[in-house]
Amino acid sequence: EIFLNYDCDLSAVDLFHRIVNTLAKVARSIEEDNESSSFLGSGAVRMEKARSARRQLRLEAMRALRQVLASLHGSIIKPMFVEQKEEAPPKEADVEVKTDTEKKQNYVEIYGSKKKRREEEAEIILRFNQKPSSGLSYASKCGHVDGTDPDEVAKYLLANKDRFDKTQIGEYLGREPDYQNGFAVKVLHGYVNAMDFEELVFDDAIRHYLSGFRLPGEAQKIDRIMEKFAERFMAQNPDVFPTADVAFILAFSIIMLNTDLHNPAIKEERKMTKDGFIRNNRGICDGQDLPPEMLMEIFDRIRDNPISLKEDDEAREKAGD
Repeated sequence: EIFLNYDCDLSAVDLFHRIVNTLAKVARSIEEDNESSSFLGSGAVRMEKARSARRQLRLEAMRALRQVLASLHGSIIKPMFVEQKEEAPPKEADVEVKTDTEKKQNYVEIYGSKKKRREEEAEIILRFNQKPSSGLSYASKCGHVDGTDPDEVAKYLLANKDRFDKTQIGEYLGREPDYQNGFAVKVLHGYVNAMDFEELVFDDAIRHYLSGFRLPGEAQKIDRIMEKFAERFMAQNPDVFPTADVAFILAFSIIMLNTDLHNPAIKEERKMTKDGFIRNNRGICDGQDLPPEMLMEIFDRIRDNPISLKEDDEAREKAGD
């Protein structure tokens, strides 16, 4: 049951595999014959008890492995039957006798399918992290995603944002309109439209958006990525700003603020101040100013909690240890 419920489940870890590997490691462990030779008296007695306990442990591991092999042998000889779910109970007259090949699928075949899919996923990640279009093409070839549907590709990128290199995701989403006949831009639109920013504070929405990829370095790519974000945010929060252009300008300003405040290369005395941030955003609201309280609150949140990827946070924590 462990093998069936875990190792044969694409979404679960290979628990049975790990257990068998651990048992095999214990069963193969080598005992040092002379490890107790330097002990005398009660020390030698304790050491002998420990050696006896380890021998017993190895024996139990061997017995467990033998039971595992017996269980697997039985599973191979007697393949399990997979019941096909039906939307409605069939009438007796419509019931057909299914052949064995239609009904049975053994454990080995299921595990082999999972192993094959895991190998494909590893290859997809490798290719994507080198060249996103190559990884997506291979994923489509293996049937992991419909590579002709930009919305499906967008959902695939979202689902795998913690597995793919986030710099490469950002580079792909920011590609120019004529790249792949505009397919990458359509993926960007699908990616943003698949996200929910409703009732989120503006800078929290930006954090949520940028948690799945790293912004490219080119200003034009950043423009495309943040412009679509502004449109989506306004569609879900129409009362926050008068137009999507205001949201876009403020979003760009927040990104600049985040870089300015948290870039170690910028000296403290040259970092942007709260007054400077408010001044930079004067007149962006159709010639009017945004409420200063809103801008001050945004400044405080960005200062106290930078917008960054969790991978960068973890790297900083490790560097500080």
